[in-house]
Amino acid sequence: MKLKKLKNYKFLFFINFIILSIFFTHNVTACSDIKFAKKDIFIESHNNNQKIKFKVEIADTDLKRKTGLQCRTKMELNEGMLFIWKTEDFRNFWMKNTFIPLDIIFINKAYKIVDIFYNAKPYSLKSISSKKKAKYVLELNEGVFDTYRFDLKDRIIVNK
Repeated sequence: MKLKKLKNYKFLFFINFIILSIFFTHNVTACSDIKFAKKDIFIESHNNNQKIKFKVEIADTDLKRKTGLQCRTKMELNEGMLFIWKTEDFRNFWMKNTFIPLDIIFINKAYKIVDIFYNAKPYSLKSISSKKKAKYVLELNEGVFDTYRFDLKDRIIVNK
């Protein structure tokens, strides 16, 4: 009887191991297989008319938006990711599997910055929600937004 129980435990352990292996392998592969188009955008300050250029990856599909910057270990100073939806709505983000601390900038359909979440912590499962409706969300390295002294009411310019 003990031998049969031991075999059952070994079998269950083996099945669980296979399921977990598939799950973790899929997560790593999903992060590395996605190709994001790159585009230049500018953030324009309403206070001093300065325009700062950023090279961003475009997340404009469900899969790309769900993946985002997960699994990235670094990002250059003036790089980021621009999330795009067809309509404005309240947006929710989290930092699961995201290694880089980020500033998350919410932008309306008129390209005006309507909300900012500073210093999103890596790996956090805390929900980050916009206070106003947004059509675009820009993720930049933590501190970059403040370094250039941007704020609410500034806008982005997207080269077509």
